[in-house]
Amino acid sequence: MKVHAFLATLLLASPLLARPWTEAASGRKIEAEYVSADAQSVTLSVKGGKTFKIELARLSAEDKAFVRQKLSAVRATPAAKATRIEDRFEDIQIKAAGDISVSGEAHPALGSVDDAVRAFMAEKGIGAVTFALSKDGKLLHDRAFGWADADLKTPLQPGVKMRVASMTKPVVMAAIKTLFDAGKLKPEDIAFKVLDLGQYKESKGCDERWQKVTVQHLLDHKGGWDRDVSGDFTSDREIPEMFRVKTEDQTPEHVMRYGLTKRLDFDPGERYAYCNYGYILLVRIIEKVSGQKFMDYLHATVCKEAKTLSFSLSSTDARDRQSGETWYCYAPEYPRKTVPLPFRTEARDGAGILACTAADYCRFLESYSVIGNARRPGGRYRGAFSGSHPGVSAICSQREDGINYAIICNRREGSKSEWNEELRKAVDAALAKVAADMK
Repeated sequence: MKVHAFLATLLLASPLLARPWTEAASGRKIEAEYVSADAQSVTLSVKGGKTFKIELARLSAEDKAFVRQKLSAVRATPAAKATRIEDRFEDIQIKAAGDISVSGEAHPALGSVDDAVRAFMAEKGIGAVTFALSKDGKLLHDRAFGWADADLKTPLQPGVKMRVASMTKPVVMAAIKTLFDAGKLKPEDIAFKVLDLGQYKESKGCDERWQKVTVQHLLDHKGGWDRDVSGDFTSDREIPEMFRVKTEDQTPEHVMRYGLTKRLDFDPGERYAYCNYGYILLVRIIEKVSGQKFMDYLHATVCKEAKTLSFSLSSTDARDRQSGETWYCYAPEYPRKTVPLPFRTEARDGAGILACTAADYCRFLESYSVIGNARRPGGRYRGAFSGSHPGVSAICSQREDGINYAIICNRREGSKSEWNEELRKAVDAALAKVAADMK
């Protein structure tokens, strides 16, 4: 159900501490209590405890000012960082970097790089990390740091799979480009037509600019959606309500169809704006054009070429994950076994659901660039990518000296991704001193 319809049908008494909220376009009002907010949306609660999210762009100027005041108050409160909903780690106690278990095949020159990883884990309270490094087609370093359980009792071993979050996207790019190479798809093909989106009722009256969004626009994050303007609606809580399904029953198709109801924020191709939605569409295109499930096609093409047998889809609920995938450290999974996220990880597949070993991600980087192009024998490539998801911080790098590395952590800082660059800086600084010794 769209926000304006939802507001129109909610005729509820005011809860304690409620205030009136006004939809700018229609003037409709609702009495609701402020729960939380970010730069794009505000979460409200009505009587009975039901919560819902509204994009700030839809609200009155007075409401926006109220939210800004609330956000400013949170930023000014020293304790705010410790009370984030997404990540709580009060029980993780790592006294020193030297207390962190480490195992696996090590290159003798990389001791200082391992030390940098362990120091980062100790500083941030990260329970599990995998780190692999390769050069010129050969895996030189395959390490596991920390523990295989939330009780921090069992040492983690190499070969464990971890979710790579947005580092899924280079793999999706590579899969799309195999369809280009096979002549089954062209960069200029219109996504709306390839996916036959006109068959869905949500397409009736949709933004006419949809008819201009090409496959290349989706690859380049130029499709027309800007999460800094309209929010990242791939995890919008309105989706289950619109399709009358439980959160755990959401599918990528639900997300795709929901996007048809959203207006584009700019003309396709006009500019760059990082977009998870575009990569969910790209996986639908892979399945539509190939006639195969995404993972089946991936294993028959990209994984076969790169010899990455561990690539699989992760699951929201820990009980549904494949054997060999590790735990993720965020509330409410930590220290529980289930993961009742407010959105369905599986419904955001192309945006960040792949899991694999760090070694296999390095093997992928040996075969493909971070923009999905097949690497030429003897060619030198330079690029980097990162991923952030509840419970995941991940980075990878391709260097001109032939070194590739992938590092995956089972925690991130709240809903932020700053740790990725902090970790990259620490690892690159340590690696710069020993890279010449890598043979």
